[in-house]
Amino acid sequence: HNNPCSRVKPPKIKKKQSACYNEQQTADLLRALENEPLKYRVIVILAISTGLRRGELMGLEWSDINFKNNTLEVKRTSQYVPGIGVITKEPKTETSKRVVSVPESVMSLLKKYKSEQAKERLEIGDLWQGSDRLFTTWDGRPMHPDTISGWFPEFLNRNGLPRIPFHGLRHTAATLLIGQGVHAKTISSRLGHSSISTTMNIYGHALRSADREAAEKMDSIFRQSV
Repeated sequence: HNNPCSRVKPPKIKKKQSACYNEQQTADLLRALENEPLKYRVIVILAISTGLRRGELMGLEWSDINFKNNTLEVKRTSQYVPGIGVITKEPKTETSKRVVSVPESVMSLLKKYKSEQAKERLEIGDLWQGSDRLFTTWDGRPMHPDTISGWFPEFLNRNGLPRIPFHGLRHTAATLLIGQGVHAKTISSRLGHSSISTTMNIYGHALRSADREAAEKMDSIFRQSV
């Protein structure tokens, strides 16, 4: 006998946008970062300027950085598996494999970081474990993804900044772009979402309020002439 429930579509679960920073809080965060080790500054600034996931940042290699075109390519993700250690995997979905434009100022910071890393590598000499990763342990092995997650809340605490998880920087990236009036489709491909509906589910509220703001700006134009 037919189960009537089998014909009912379950309600779509709305993805909840996690905590993120506004423009002022982001400016405070960037100021506080100036006193931190260059490696951590680069990770946080890349997270905000590109919206990459933690595993995608940790998987970056220097060959993925195109200094000529100011882009980076997401080709792999680095994760920690208990009992096995740090492993490298393909990105989350096909759309997660992407080329992302990087602001010029962030590219200059990357150049500075690259030469500092090369210097450290020379000092370590034979002890260097030879990986091409941007973010490594002192001896060149891929950095443990939890290292940054452990450092981040402690850094926020020290500087009296509001608590958000490291993943909140990805949401900050998206929200800042929305605030700048960047189209949802562009944000979606920048974040490597499988479809624009994912972006709408997570950032619908921010997109709607940006739309309201746009209408208010239009209103001020018409008010003068109507």
